[in-house]
Amino acid sequence: MNGLFLIAALVSCLVALAFVAYPLLRPAPRMEADSQADVNRGVHRDRVRELDQDLAAGTLTQGQYDLALADLERELLDSGALSEDGATPRPRPRRLAMAAAALCLGGLPFAAMGLYLGVGSAETVFALADPAMDEAPPVSAEGRQREFEMLVQQLQGRLAESPGDLDSWMLLGRTQMYLDDLAAAERAFREAMAHGGDRDPDALTRYADLLAERQGGLSGEPATLIEKALDIDPDHPQGLWMAGSLAFQNQELATARQHWERLLEVLPSESREAEIIRSNLDRVDAATGKG
Repeated sequence: MNGLFLIAALVSCLVALAFVAYPLLRPAPRMEADSQADVNRGVHRDRVRELDQDLAAGTLTQGQYDLALADLERELLDSGALSEDGATPRPRPRRLAMAAAALCLGGLPFAAMGLYLGVGSAETVFALADPAMDEAPPVSAEGRQREFEMLVQQLQGRLAESPGDLDSWMLLGRTQMYLDDLAAAERAFREAMAHGGDRDPDALTRYADLLAERQGGLSGEPATLIEKALDIDPDHPQGLWMAGSLAFQNQELATARQHWERLLEVLPSESREAEIIRSNLDRVDAATGKG
């Protein structure tokens, strides 16, 4: 009975592995123009934009924002989306694919059979696992600091080879902001502006935010950057928020209302951000005597 079971299991294993081996043996497909790296970068930009909106609306504290943004930066780097020179991954060599397929078909079934014979049952195999292995220890503040210091070094090395990579300059600037090195962050953002960031409303508003933090207000160069971002995308949420805030601070209440009403049209009507914008518009009404 055991012999028949092992033969049946071996045959089933070979059939299953055929589905694994086939993709390895077939010719590599032609690279698409939109690579997975491009997709990852786009998703990253969208998620950062959402964080910016939450911070601006007050649904995230600065500390919560910094931690969430730091995690997104680490995920982007781990995804390989910032590959050197922006190239898409190369197709795997044919010889390597053949070797991998041979290993799957020739080695794994017998390794699995040996494990079964040596241990005896699946229950015993799972019983050998250490439950503590499933629990990842939390990252300490010191550990996170070291991680992002290493990230800065990696990005600097990449940019030394590919100085025109806008995403890497932006990532470097944001990481240095997280590390509270605002002078270095400003240098990175200036490089980003020189490599296409001056045409990207996300980059422009983030740079404006950094300069505002350094100088203690949105007047001057931050205001110019915000205006440029809205020239590119008149419905850019972060740009509208910052433009409205600047106008309100300058007692330009009609302009503040214009920007925030437009922002309210962009945001989901039931969102926390929209609720906060409505509250800000009430403050404008109160300041103009309409409340």
